[in-house]
Amino acid sequence: MLGESIKGVRLCRDGSFTEEPAKCSSGEAGFLDARRRLMLSKRLSGILRHYPDKYGVKVNDRGWASIREIVNALRRTRGFEWVEEWHVRAIASLDPKGRFEVRGDRIRARYGHTIRVFVEPLPGRPPEKLFHGTTADRLRSILREGLKPMRRLMVHLTSDYESAVETGRRHGERVVVLEVDTKCVEKHGYRVRRASRTIFVVEHVPPECIRVLTGNALSAEKQFAGEKNQ
Repeated sequence: MLGESIKGVRLCRDGSFTEEPAKCSSGEAGFLDARRRLMLSKRLSGILRHYPDKYGVKVNDRGWASIREIVNALRRTRGFEWVEEWHVRAIASLDPKGRFEVRGDRIRARYGHTIRVFVEPLPGRPPEKLFHGTTADRLRSILREGLKPMRRLMVHLTSDYESAVETGRRHGERVVVLEVDTKCVEKHGYRVRRASRTIFVVEHVPPECIRVLTGNALSAEKQFAGEKNQ
């Protein structure tokens, strides 16, 4: 949630969640402040995407885990003794990027996994153009080999340009935003799947389907293109 405007979350007496006090017309029953919300969101992502075994949490082959099991595991963890089930449900319900999905008493991450799971794509065609944030030092390799999943199961793309910038900032200061032509990707035999409201995943993005958008990286793209033609 780096770069996002994080607010506290309120549990209303009718069981709904809101970030705005005025919308809790039934009265407030609980409050999760912004700092703890961010901290818990990051830990939930870690457990569901990368290291469930570390917490003794069982994640099935579709990525689902028991909310109660996660809460119990967190309450045994230093710094998370305060966690309640409604905190987990609220974070999933209000996540701006749709990182989580809840069904009944289970939760899963919609994308971002390094553990071997299959999450069904959401319906709908991808936009013709998507974005990917990276850094200038990675550009040469990307323009040669395309985008690869690396440690994750899939390559992650976004329909939101600013989100791509945020992603690039996580990896370094010289941010590069790439534009991906989804029709080109599919012509090469790869299916672009919708993982959440703004996130799309694909096994690989060929270099022919990538265009560099950010100005200071354009010269590097042209230089590399010239080297290829020599």
